[in-house]
Amino acid sequence: MAEQPDEKFKLPWTGVVALALAAVSSFIIYQSPLKTSRPIDKEGEKTAFVMEDRVQSRLWQDPFEAVSTHQLKEMFAPHPHENRTPSHHAFQDLIKVIQQAGAPATFRILPVFVDGSPHANGVESRLKDRYAIGSALGAAGYMPESGEYIRYFKWDRQSESPLFVPLEWFLPESRTSGSQDRKHVLVMWLKDQDFSPHPLAALEELVNHLNSALGKHSATYQVLGPRSSGTLSSMLSELKPRPPDQSAAGKSVPLAKAAPRQDFNALKGTTFYSSWATAADAFLFGDWQEGVKRPGVEQAFAEREISLIRTIDTDTALAEQLVEELKRRRIAFCIPPKVPKDCQPPHVALISEWDTLYGRALPRTFVAVAENMSKSTDGRVDKQIDHDLQKLRADTWPQWVHHYSYLAGLDGELPPKGEGKETAGTQGKGKPGDTLSGAPASAEEAPTGRSQLDYVRRLAETLKREATEFQAIGVLGSDVYDKLMILQALRNDFPHAIFFTTDLDARMLHSGQTQWTRNLIVASHFGLNLHPDLQTPIPPFRDSYQTALFYSALQAVQNLLPLPLEHEEVRNSVTNISYSIAGRPRLYEIGRHGAVDLSLDEPRDIPSIHAPRPDLDLATGKQRLPEAGKIGWAVAVMGAVMLCALLLNSEFLELFHARRHRNKLVFTFVLGLVMVGLLLWAMCDGAAGEPFSFTQGVSVWPTTLIRFVAFVLCVVFLRYASMRLRDNDRALTERFGLQPPQKDPVISHRLLGIHYWRPHPGEEVSASDLWHEYQVLGRWKYRLLRILPQTLCYGLFGVCLMQLSDFPTMPCRGPACFEINYLILLLSVLGMTLLMFYVVDATRLCRRLIKIMIATKIVWPDELLALEARNHGVDKTTLNEWLSIELIAQRTAVISFMLYYPFVILFLMGVARHAYFDRWDFPVSLMVIFGLNAAYALGNAVYLRRSAEEAKRTAVTQLKAQLIGLPGESVKGKQIERMTTLIDHNHEGAFLPFTQHPLFGAIALPTGGTGLVLLVEYLATIF
Repeated sequence: MAEQPDEKFKLPWTGVVALALAAVSSFIIYQSPLKTSRPIDKEGEKTAFVMEDRVQSRLWQDPFEAVSTHQLKEMFAPHPHENRTPSHHAFQDLIKVIQQAGAPATFRILPVFVDGSPHANGVESRLKDRYAIGSALGAAGYMPESGEYIRYFKWDRQSESPLFVPLEWFLPESRTSGSQDRKHVLVMWLKDQDFSPHPLAALEELVNHLNSALGKHSATYQVLGPRSSGTLSSMLSELKPRPPDQSAAGKSVPLAKAAPRQDFNALKGTTFYSSWATAADAFLFGDWQEGVKRPGVEQAFAEREISLIRTIDTDTALAEQLVEELKRRRIAFCIPPKVPKDCQPPHVALISEWDTLYGRALPRTFVAVAENMSKSTDGRVDKQIDHDLQKLRADTWPQWVHHYSYLAGLDGELPPKGEGKETAGTQGKGKPGDTLSGAPASAEEAPTGRSQLDYVRRLAETLKREATEFQAIGVLGSDVYDKLMILQALRNDFPHAIFFTTDLDARMLHSGQTQWTRNLIVASHFGLNLHPDLQTPIPPFRDSYQTALFYSALQAVQNLLPLPLEHEEVRNSVTNISYSIAGRPRLYEIGRHGAVDLSLDEPRDIPSIHAPRPDLDLATGKQRLPEAGKIGWAVAVMGAVMLCALLLNSEFLELFHARRHRNKLVFTFVLGLVMVGLLLWAMCDGAAGEPFSFTQGVSVWPTTLIRFVAFVLCVVFLRYASMRLRDNDRALTERFGLQPPQKDPVISHRLLGIHYWRPHPGEEVSASDLWHEYQVLGRWKYRLLRILPQTLCYGLFGVCLMQLSDFPTMPCRGPACFEINYLILLLSVLGMTLLMFYVVDATRLCRRLIKIMIATKIVWPDELLALEARNHGVDKTTLNEWLSIELIAQRTAVISFMLYYPFVILFLMGVARHAYFDRWDFPVSLMVIFGLNAAYALGNAVYLRRSAEEAKRTAVTQLKAQLIGLPGESVKGKQIERMTTLIDHNHEGAFLPFTQHPLFGAIALPTGGTGLVLLVEYLATIF
């Protein structure tokens, strides 16, 4: 007698414990400490040459740092010239040097206002400004006097401490056309803080000082400033007229007729180029004198014969762009009293600094623009915007806005002390191991010292405690490091919210920050570069304000000449090419490898000053399609390949003639037409639609494609499974001689469930009758009657579950994107559910067949018994059990393989929601639904294997029962042992070893966990 093999699986407890610990640890929420990315400048020059009128400095170096280093070296350096006077750095001496160098009598002075802050961001801004000015002058055909040194002079002010002003001398290149007529340029670097609180008065004093020293020379002044909205507001305060009782008391009079406070005669004819001040006029003017009609910003300067050219637009334009972009993403600002029935006001959180004019004005501008656009007839900002802005100045925030504020410089970093050995980053922040309420806290977030990171963490907790979920969160401020810190604190806690900000900065694109900034919406007046013909070979800049300064400098040196206002154009004075300055601000979404341009470039006859959006056709403003010629050549190549295959391969020609394969070609052709139709549908949104990108992580189209593939696979799997079951039906009917009856049997309650299928009365049942009843229950119409109610109930369960928790995000842009994705999502989910219930229904029906075969004696056809008896040399009475096991093995071989299908689709649907492609999330409700899908399919497969193993054990038991009373060496006993051995060694279908079973691959496909497979194997064998 054959020895019974031991199939008991020994559970590897060590692996199971390790698996359990890994699973538990994956659910533990670890809150990483906030860490600043602000660089701390510890550089210092070790050596520097000291000359009488020159300062060693590279073209990219901070000019004030170079002058400071030079002065320190000069204090300790030996003086080779004994007769040098202390005034050797006076402006008069520099003019003499310029005269000796052959400078023309008339040149252009370019005062550039920079951020004079000693903090790291101030140093960085001066580096960027120096680079932008040098690049602009180089692009305009100028070259520096030297790339190794600059100059400076000492300005003794009347009522303030003296200032040291760095200078750079630029000469027109001889190779540039018209270089004889181009003025030399003297760049003058000025710290914005040194001219407050009265910048115009201080600048006039400087201009008077310069003019008195020029002598025979004369200069025109083009000022690159003011440096901030606060400085521009201070200038407008200086331009205010006297109180109305001294001019026209009680009457509203124009500014020109009101008595001025100061004439600013020295500044008459001066042109200011504003490339930083973006606050709206209502915030710039402040409280204007009552009785005097408030002018526009440009008009206020023009009344004093001073020109102000705002090369950068106001924050109103940025806010309008952001509101429109949020509407494209289905965050509609339906604000009372004009609220449609089907629209609810959004909940938006605005986080901004309050210690700067820009930080206070920007969130108020956004709210005012949103309310103004909701009330306008065309959905654009109208003339009532000033009234809406004035309301927000009084802090009357609407209910849909949740406003929060902070102080700039969240990380508490201060300039280095002494030689930079001691910094604020190491002082006053506590020590590692400091605790709060018994809980360990990182040194960076300790609630002590100058660092404000603990405030940021509590700010995040405050937002999470809000009663409603935020649809959008705006991080608005002037310091990019603060923005990055806030994004780092909030991003993971608000996966459903759309984060937006202003002003594109390359630091947002750094690989170390993209985990917080990816999918961040950025509205910016400029990108990181201009049109390639204006940018020349200069690489993209570090931020949008650097680009704005570059553009302003090109205008200041007359390289770009403004045309009449109605044309909204500028012309390159060198190439005589015109560029449009019209259009909206730029719009970007931070991607994995950079900023993805989402700007709505309207088609125009002349190019824009901005770099064109690469995926748009400049002539039409629509997204580009492959050229018709390329499409034609691709079709021709495919046709030629197909023709060669038909002519050279006769087997392929025969396959083509087969009806089944012709149907496949037709299906492929229809599928191609559907995909082309979806592509054209997706392009209906044009530039306002979702971008096409597969690697940037800002596009839903890869997810849509994967879901569409999943839906197509569902159709293919359903068709293929049906064909395999049908072919298997025929093969088993022929193999076991199961002739069907002349008419279908009547099976009671066939529509209510498979468990109502009962064997025929009596102890025996014909194998042919049982098999035919099984086939009838497996027909499509009966399967659908069982599957559709389950699908409907499961769908309602999923909707209710997501209603209780969270609905998954749909990070679309544009109506067509939402419509296509909802359609594809509906089809893919419906296909996945139908496929799952189809496979489960086939598995359950097979399980029911096995149960009946176990509980009933099967009567096989006599012809089959006689044939198998001759083939195996055994008696007919020993074949019943073996035939049952053979039928089960060959049937479950088909059904077990079908288990792959729902897991493949489940895997694709899970991959489609991966954050690699876009701002997808995986809420708890979706995890539960996916888990139930997998568990339901897997559980039925496990029970099918359990039923098959039970059938095998029953068959072996029944055979062994026939050995009772037989002699040990009897012929029949040997035959029974032979059939028992055949049954034991049957490893087909559900009897396969677990590592070779499709169940193993189905588990490993989505999880990839070997330990999980071992655990399931143990559970599958202990029943």
